Amino acid sequence: MRIVIVGGGISGLACYLFLCKFIPSILPTSTELDITIIESHAATKRRERSPDTVDEAAGPAATTIGSALGLAPNGLAVLRDLDETLFGEVANSGYPISHFHLANAIGWSLARLPATNQSDPQLHTVLISRQRLWDCLRMHVPDGAITDQCTVSGVAYTADQRPILKFSDDMPDLAADLVIGADGAKSVVKRSVTGDGETDEYPAAFDGLTGVGGFVPSSQLPENEPRGRMTVTFGAHGFFGYGASTIAPQSNHFAMCTAPKGHEAVWWSTFETTNVPDTRNFDKDAILRQLKTHHAGWKDPTIKQIVDEAVIDSIYPTYITPELPTWQTRGVVLIGDAAHAMQPSSGQGAAQGLEDAQVFSMLLAHYLERHFSLSAARAGRQVPATPREAIDQASKKYFEIRKPRVKQIVHRAKQMGDTKRKKGLVEEWFTYFILWIIGKLPTDSFTQNIFNDLPVNEVRKMIEQDKAPASNF
Repeated sequence: MRIVIVGGGISGLACYLFLCKFIPSILPTSTELDITIIESHAATKRRERSPDTVDEAAGPAATTIGSALGLAPNGLAVLRDLDETLFGEVANSGYPISHFHLANAIGWSLARLPATNQSDPQLHTVLISRQRLWDCLRMHVPDGAITDQCTVSGVAYTADQRPILKFSDDMPDLAADLVIGADGAKSVVKRSVTGDGETDEYPAAFDGLTGVGGFVPSSQLPENEPRGRMTVTFGAHGFFGYGASTIAPQSNHFAMCTAPKGHEAVWWSTFETTNVPDTRNFDKDAILRQLKTHHAGWKDPTIKQIVDEAVIDSIYPTYITPELPTWQTRGVVLIGDAAHAMQPSSGQGAAQGLEDAQVFSMLLAHYLERHFSLSAARAGRQVPATPREAIDQASKKYFEIRKPRVKQIVHRAKQMGDTKRKKGLVEEWFTYFILWIIGKLPTDSFTQNIFNDLPVNEVRKMIEQDKAPASNF
């Protein structure tokens, strides 16, 4: 059986590791398993480094908004299920956030929102360099499993309806039993799932916001800042966020408690444009002027210091995937941003990609096990007739389970993303009022539901029921 994952980002690497965890043990010895990742960029492992080593991008220079992310408790729970060692490596490579401090441009504190779940012990959100998260996952994937710097141009089908990958370089076609599209918002694989394979009938759309951010020394953060805080400030021209992104040496926390900050912090903001900016050829000085103009007069001295010393190096236009009618078809399935690229304000981009990888891998293992298991047939349960049928059943159940949860998160992210846009005076103060009211509520039920109601529990329950002896009545 050959499984090809297109895309070696966070979702693709996690999916590889989950498949390796669940699939080999349920295949008969006569069935060989080949799982390969195809990545268009270089995907070499980076050198060993301590969690407190400042990224090459650290300092006043800005990098893309993707330079750091907040990995929510539900995403961390996925990694803990995957591998305890990997979970510890990821958690301790970032800074544990216990709460979000929401403020406004004139210096008022609006809300303190929890960034932990309700497990015992609680899991904290971890603010981590995207590169470090990728590094941790990559260290667990063998070099031989990845073919990098190779660009997929499309998916076709063989005469017997096996998906076959086409490439834009000299690499020969590659047939597979299953293709997993983890190739991001501008997914090539998606074209074969939602259309004829030639045109993208549901292209990711630019939402008018472009991110900018970077790493700075944590000495720029407030001297007496409480442990576990991430600050997000809102104003007439959007927002500005900052927080520590590493912990002090020998300060392991495993996302279960706060920790002293290390030497690195991260900041991020956005600016609005009508047209998609050219990420390779843009006016850095103009963006810097806009950044300084937007945050001029904001009372937080930390924001003033960061903006005054910032050098714009890179920008990141935000693309949103429209709601897709399906994430799967004929041996091809989508995960992560390829299925549901959402606004960064969701705080769930990476976590939802990890959930996709876990849920799909568990379901695939379950339906393949039913296909290869004689005991299932003897127990009177319906058994997939072929591995392909098992793949298709797993893919359909995956979409059925994941779609409602993702749809809720995308809708909430859209609402939160609008707070980043330019606002008139009335709208600005209405935003402050709403955030203040949210801070007065006993709990943010939506966020806590996302943090605590994990889809893996639904999958386990479904599998348990599916394995129960068939009733005679």
